[in-house]
Amino acid sequence: MNPKLPFIVTCLICTFLAQTTADAENPKLQQSRIKGLLVIQLPNASFAGTATQMNATVFPIDQNLGRTFGVRFNQEVGPMMSSATQEVEKWMRIRHGEQLPKGYGIEYGFADKHTLKDGPSAAVACALMAESIISGQSLDDSFAVTGDITATGEVGPVGGIGAKIRGAANKNCGIMAVPMGNKSAVHDLYVMEGIQIIAATQIILIRTFEDAWQIARLRRDAPIQQAMDDYAMVQAAIAKSAANASHPKVREKLKSILDTLPHHESARLIALHGIGKAPKKLSLAGSLQSIEEAATELGNTMQNGNYLERGTNDRLWANVSKLNLLRDDVDPRTKGYLDSFLTTASLVKDFRNSGKKSMSGEEQRKFIEALNRIQSERNKITNDTKIQEELMNQG
Repeated sequence: MNPKLPFIVTCLICTFLAQTTADAENPKLQQSRIKGLLVIQLPNASFAGTATQMNATVFPIDQNLGRTFGVRFNQEVGPMMSSATQEVEKWMRIRHGEQLPKGYGIEYGFADKHTLKDGPSAAVACALMAESIISGQSLDDSFAVTGDITATGEVGPVGGIGAKIRGAANKNCGIMAVPMGNKSAVHDLYVMEGIQIIAATQIILIRTFEDAWQIARLRRDAPIQQAMDDYAMVQAAIAKSAANASHPKVREKLKSILDTLPHHESARLIALHGIGKAPKKLSLAGSLQSIEEAATELGNTMQNGNYLERGTNDRLWANVSKLNLLRDDVDPRTKGYLDSFLTTASLVKDFRNSGKKSMSGEEQRKFIEALNRIQSERNKITNDTKIQEELMNQG
């Protein structure tokens, strides 16, 4: 027996333990960045979306403060975003345990520092940047993400998905992750705008942080990277013609992509489009949102009394036209609500075309009945237990 062996083994163990401790104390990267998806609500109740650069930087924590790790923003954010960031910190502590960097924190910031940000939708982005810094694995610059996250790593739904997808496409984000709970919103975008907007980026649904991590990394597992590379060929074919979705070679490629990434929603919708089985109706949530967006101008007119003015109101009639176009697309349970707005708009139009200076008693009665019907139809929806449960499940 070699008498030096125990000494060598001891040294190796000490070296391993020292390295492990060092790994736990020092972040692998000093910075990380990602594209987060944000929306703003417009006066007509619709959303405008964009992809914005987010950054994360390591900072030392004063040991006298009694903390060994933490995350924070370097700018003022709203209470929901602040709360979501606390969940990110909890998740990092659970995920890494004793391997979490000691004596360091992670500071987040948006490239746009001049507008207040709020909501939970940046939580997954913050978690991915933290993981990137801790693990040393860089994120793909073409990747964008939205979603809330819990302390157990589950991804939750957020709002404004349609606008966020458009924003990602406009900023040339080749890949984006969307919460599984927002699946119906992706379908709604397809129903309203067609296959081209869906094909413009790789929309992948995520249930957990790990789902997002697998596709956000710059160096992905080989099968995942191959599936994403294959999708670029599908994109090129659809860009030439939506009819190419039914081409045998495109269908074969889509099947291969979905075998590897079953939640690749862009690929799945293109495949369904190619065989004529893609969604044809808006979801319940999408129906209500679309109706209320289109009816906003009518509502504003009713509120400020402009319906008594002579002349035209192009914005009002444009919204009425949208309502008419929506009739074939909305969930049947919302048609009564939609028709109540159309009835009111018809009365306004008749009065404006009549040339009268004021409404007769009978016209006023019909007008009041029409307004009451709007509220009545809305109450039917808000008081229906099954409908409200479905709305909650659709995120």
